[in-house]
Amino acid sequence: MGEDWEEYFAPSKRETRKERKRAVQRDRSKYKKTDQRKVAEKIDTPSNCIHGKVITIRSKDIIVYANDHMYTCTVRGVLKLERTKDKNLIVVGDNVWMRPVDQTTGVIFAVKSRTSILCRQEHLHRKKQQLVAANVDQVLITLSLAEPASRSTIIDRYLVAAYKGNFDPVIVFNKMDLREQYPQEELRVEEYLALYTSLNIPTIAVSAVTGEGLKELEYVLKSKVSVFSGQSGTGKTHLINAITGFELKTGEVRAIGKGAHTTTFAQLLALPFEGWCVDTPGIRSFGIWDLKKQDLIPAFPEIFSQGCSFANCWHQGEEGCSIPQAIEEGRVSPFRYASYLSLLESATESKY
Repeated sequence: MGEDWEEYFAPSKRETRKERKRAVQRDRSKYKKTDQRKVAEKIDTPSNCIHGKVITIRSKDIIVYANDHMYTCTVRGVLKLERTKDKNLIVVGDNVWMRPVDQTTGVIFAVKSRTSILCRQEHLHRKKQQLVAANVDQVLITLSLAEPASRSTIIDRYLVAAYKGNFDPVIVFNKMDLREQYPQEELRVEEYLALYTSLNIPTIAVSAVTGEGLKELEYVLKSKVSVFSGQSGTGKTHLINAITGFELKTGEVRAIGKGAHTTTFAQLLALPFEGWCVDTPGIRSFGIWDLKKQDLIPAFPEIFSQGCSFANCWHQGEEGCSIPQAIEEGRVSPFRYASYLSLLESATESKY
């Protein structure tokens, strides 16, 4: 073999590339939040990038508002390569650092730290979280008296997501003009309104058709960043049109009682009376991403304030649990408790 031994045993270029790729995959440091912040700080210079806010995401187009201009942006390649559990890396409401290419296009280099995030479990595969909106002050959990009818389970899921995502919940019941047609549903909604009001959660009964409650809704929205979210067909876009005078596209409820997905993308809208709101596509179901038992405590204060015999009681009918008596005495709603047990069953372990 002689003097050619080094060349003989030298790895091929293909093997070298494979080894480098494996080394990069093993190196998780670039995914740490501290390192991501360093990347953002490194490009945080006026000569390099400017600050902008994501206004709309539609298909592959990301519309960013910066320096009184609208830019249609792409995402820097290195961001696309980041391995995260997010289905979408950028969401409406994000504050970003972007570099203009010309007067109408740009490139997003980094996403600034979020103060709050509304997200849900990806509907199909449930292995990723789907980001809905970022940096909002409150979520308007939009339901309807009927067409489609509302249930407390969706409200409770949103409450958990709100407290988990660091923003306030507001419950909005739309289509109150349908009272006479659906007297039983009216009784149900009145019960919900009384219950959640007793838990110090703002609740509003409105109608985009008659104007009922719209002044109160406008007051709640003023000077805040809000996201309308809820099931398909509850009239989120109708409400936004009614209080703003906008003419956003809306759709009718289908014969089977489920709404059509007329709003197909989220968009951040400037309100005429100060404030911003996000209109989002309707959902069929709302799964909570990475749900821990601990996340349920702020959403169910009446259950966790009953003084059970054991401090670590999870209120599943354990010996010494005070919930059965609390339900019997009317201090805990039976349907709220059923909702709690359903969420608890899907939650993972966490410290009390």
